Amino acid sequence: MVEGHQVTVEWSGDPSLGTVYLAAASRPHCKAKLSESDGQAHLTVHVHHTSLQALRDIVDELMVTLADIEGE
Repeated sequence: MVEGHQVTVEWSGDPSLGTVYLAAASRPHCKAKLSESDGQAHLTVHVHHTSLQALRDIVDELMVTLADIEGE
């Protein structure tokens, strides 16, 4: 088994925004899953990398991207 570090980001909200977030989270080292129940979208993004610094950089970039979408 390869050693590594993992972060999970979860979000719930408007289904139309969920598909935009899903597209933004579709990037290397990220596995994103979008589901819907009771009129709410639920997005889970698992980020994995063997380097802790690289993981941090990926998560930081992802959060900035999601924040930019939220601010639109």
